[in-house]
Amino acid sequence: METLRSKLGLLFEKLEFTYMALGFAYLGIYSVQVLVEPPADIFNGLEFVSDVIFWIFAVDVVLRLIYLGKGILTWGGVLGFFKDNWLALLALLLPAFRALRVLRVLIVLRGLQPFLKTRSSRVGTIVGVTFPLILYTAALSVLEAERYAEGSNITHFGDAIWWAVASVTTVGYGDRFPVTADGRFVATFLMVIGIGLFSSLTALLAAWVMGERKAEEEAK
Repeated sequence: METLRSKLGLLFEKLEFTYMALGFAYLGIYSVQVLVEPPADIFNGLEFVSDVIFWIFAVDVVLRLIYLGKGILTWGGVLGFFKDNWLALLALLLPAFRALRVLRVLIVLRGLQPFLKTRSSRVGTIVGVTFPLILYTAALSVLEAERYAEGSNITHFGDAIWWAVASVTTVGYGDRFPVTADGRFVATFLMVIGIGLFSSLTALLAAWVMGERKAEEEAK
């Protein structure tokens, strides 16, 4: 059993960059489906590839359960598993629902999870990766939901990007707004995430500044 666990541990380390690439490929496929609107046969082929990527991440969750071994039979093991793999579990469960396609971004973030181990990397990732990814995916999702809806005012990707920026900052100019149920779900998600991201970024920056000051004081 220990041999299997050690092999799985090495496998997880080797696959870190592969998961990141698969996450971005997953989002790239969704981008082509929404922005290019390819013919049905190509669209279905892309959907098949995205399903394969999705199930690769599902197998990864199962392998991590196996890696935990008998620890999963204890409350501490279960809690530890959820603490270490909550993003992977959300990525597995939520994006399968059509109304939750905006949560496909979780697959990408799951691929980035190994690179979020330090405070400085989390700050950099929130500013440089997470925030733009959420904006982009929300814009894609709302465009998919709204483009052909009756009375829609979000019919182009430019409209969707402008709406996403106005919504995530909670400014909400009102010149662009969703009229479908799916579009309104995306809007709710984006506003909640926007508040959470700004709060998290502020807390991380404050902790980083305090840590720097403490280090300077100890060095004197």
